[in-house]
Amino acid sequence: MGLHEPGVPKPDTMSRELVHLIRKPQSSPDSTDSASSPAEYKQETSPVPWTSTRLLQLPNDDGESSSSPARMPASTKRGHRKTTHSADVWEAHKAEIARLYLDENKRLKDVMEIMEGQFGFRASQKMYKTKLTQWKFFKNNRQADVANLLYLQRHRLAIGKESTFRRNGKLIDVEAYMRRRGISAFDLVEVADSGDLPPTVRCRTPPSIPRLLDPPDDLMIKERFFQWTSQKFVKPRPIETGYLKKLDLHHTSRALHSVQLLTHGCWLFSTGRNLEGGIFCREAFALLHHILETSAFLSFFEMMMAIQRYPNAEIMKELWSYLSRYAAAIDGVNQPLFRVLTSFSKFSQQHGLEHNINILDWALQWASGRFNSSFDDKPFDYTMLKPWDLIPVGESYHRYYLCLNRWEVDWIPTATIPNLDTYEDPSNLRADLLLILGNQSNWSDDRISKVALKVLEQNQSSPKPSEYLEFVCLYSTARHNRMRSADEDAATSIDHRLAREYLQLAADLQRRAWPPGKNYYETLTLLECWYREAGDYESADATWRRRDEDCVNVLTILSK
Repeated sequence: MGLHEPGVPKPDTMSRELVHLIRKPQSSPDSTDSASSPAEYKQETSPVPWTSTRLLQLPNDDGESSSSPARMPASTKRGHRKTTHSADVWEAHKAEIARLYLDENKRLKDVMEIMEGQFGFRASQKMYKTKLTQWKFFKNNRQADVANLLYLQRHRLAIGKESTFRRNGKLIDVEAYMRRRGISAFDLVEVADSGDLPPTVRCRTPPSIPRLLDPPDDLMIKERFFQWTSQKFVKPRPIETGYLKKLDLHHTSRALHSVQLLTHGCWLFSTGRNLEGGIFCREAFALLHHILETSAFLSFFEMMMAIQRYPNAEIMKELWSYLSRYAAAIDGVNQPLFRVLTSFSKFSQQHGLEHNINILDWALQWASGRFNSSFDDKPFDYTMLKPWDLIPVGESYHRYYLCLNRWEVDWIPTATIPNLDTYEDPSNLRADLLLILGNQSNWSDDRISKVALKVLEQNQSSPKPSEYLEFVCLYSTARHNRMRSADEDAATSIDHRLAREYLQLAADLQRRAWPPGKNYYETLTLLECWYREAGDYESADATWRRRDEDCVNVLTILSK
């Protein structure tokens, strides 16, 4: 008891010997100081308990352990160094890390090795990743970043500035990103936070051909209109009964009724019927204050469509002046809208009709392209949808969703909006897309007649043919044939004859399908003009008489 086995040194003695071996310089191969062979040494030290001074033994070429202590790798020794750093230390190395990781596009592993080897800066990969995220040092385009790019692009466009974006010197194509990810501008707007861009992204105004600077008032209107529409022109709600009922309320609202009266008044002024036009405009102004109601922003948009379609300088001045003064006199009108009205009023007083039309075009195009939609790879534009108010308002739900999609010409014959066909015939959508194709190309695109005749054939074989779609097909084919005959003699041109025949069919359908009104009046006026171009004065006079006879009661119908 208290004795150790023979031949085995005491633990204390053996520990001292091990320490001595570790510290003792390595003997030369010829040295005889070591009394034990490697095998003997291994056997002798086996009972030694584990201590912090553990002797690491690595196998020889003979497969046996070496009596010399194994040297720890440099990286293992450095692993015991402190790897946490203060924020100031990280900031001191931030520029160099950015240069290596972003500018030179090195892997994180390589960056870590360089920082440790050249600067003695060591940190774990997890700590590096945390700092890269805090600094927004991202090599790839994240959805949140692209959303903010889109937001900034639209904001700069609103004040007349084009934008290009580059990440680490490479151009960022927002359109390509959305196509690749299968998302729309709406999806990006949902996640946009209008925050700062990552430091790796640079926004620049691309060089352009020098042009006259816009008057300062233009920029003021654009900035204020952008601020207001950023609040109001938001993503339409998903297609469901509750939201469509709200649209029905809008269709029967006093605000929209005032717009309809204003539209008729502007049209009558455009035809020279100033007395009747004045009556309608006075009736419109009596209800126009309803447009300032919070829920009536859609009517505001349609009001701009009306005065853009039938421009009249005096009406514009009175309209904006009245609305701005009314907004100043009542409570409840939000300040962004009030500033928009004030800017439009000032602008209309200081500039001529042409410049006022240009600013209206810009405002409508900006609102149309709010969500980056397109038609035939061109920005979507509601002003291309004319005649605008031929279709009954109760059958126009699809128009509130047109600006959410990318439309292609080849899709027109089968175009639908998911879930909407339960509430509305998709024929109305296809008719509107055909009108956009025509107006966008000024009726010169040869695809117009091909698509129109194909859709017309489908409609005629349908169990419930759409009169609106049939009219648009006939009207579009007529306008396209008329454009094809532009350089020909109208009296002998086959295309011009076809244009007159198709427009005559469209006018006949319009007379049967809807009560006589301004759209019917305009169709017959256009037909009369074409007959006169071809020298067919007899048909022109007959069309003129028919127009006046059919529209004799138009004012009574409109007032109702």
